[in-house]
Amino acid sequence: MALYALEGFLDRLSSSPRADDLVLKGGVLLAAYDMRRPTRDIDLQATNLAGDSDTVLELVRDIAAIHKDDGLVYDAGSATAEVIRDEEEYSGVRVRLIARLSRARIPFHVDVNVGDPIWPPPGNVEVSRLLGGAITVRGYPLSMVFAEKIVTAVQRGTVNTRWRDYADIAILSAAHDVNGDELTGSIDVVATYRNATLNPLDEALAGYAEIAQNKWGAWVRKQRLTDRLAQDFAIVLQDVSTFASPAVAGGIAGLTWAHNVKRWMP
Repeated sequence: MALYALEGFLDRLSSSPRADDLVLKGGVLLAAYDMRRPTRDIDLQATNLAGDSDTVLELVRDIAAIHKDDGLVYDAGSATAEVIRDEEEYSGVRVRLIARLSRARIPFHVDVNVGDPIWPPPGNVEVSRLLGGAITVRGYPLSMVFAEKIVTAVQRGTVNTRWRDYADIAILSAAHDVNGDELTGSIDVVATYRNATLNPLDEALAGYAEIAQNKWGAWVRKQRLTDRLAQDFAIVLQDVSTFASPAVAGGIAGLTWAHNVKRWMP
């Protein structure tokens, strides 16, 4: 039911006059790349919008007020906004609101970030949904999805608890070919924006498999991903490293990731 409410909001966004000003990212976007995971929020990147909470709140309310014949009613009037801070730095605005479906009350939130660079430029993606046809919105290119997660892995090293990042890298790289030049460019853009030093990935994650095994296994079971991910974290990290380590080292120019053989190929 939560996913149905998120998809309903996304459908309204696609009909909004401001649709081109917002780019889909995060968990909901993964449906455009044939992957789903549980989520209670929509992540958007604003490309032509002031980042203050009042402006973002007004925009989300306007989108929520658009009528669709899907049985959903969004209580736009009760929506509230707060600034999101990541390690004490501004990273966006979170708008909390309620969707209603018959007698059901479905709380969720929309996170809107401002300022993060996107390269290559975003294009249209088709997000499949539970009922009805796909929703077309602007979305993050796949190389940027990878780049943000890879740079985070290098930055946080063995203290990282964003298990979904490793899951996403492993599952998506097993299902999609990737242009090496695009991924290199995306990683460079993200690292430059974050002022991140790109140390070797294997160095950053040394000892991580042993440290995090119990928590990883519990997360995989809780997310019901045992059919798609190894519960042995060392296996997952090896798959992530095979894909991402050459990219971090800048060694994939002119190459293509061939997902069927899990190798960078000329």
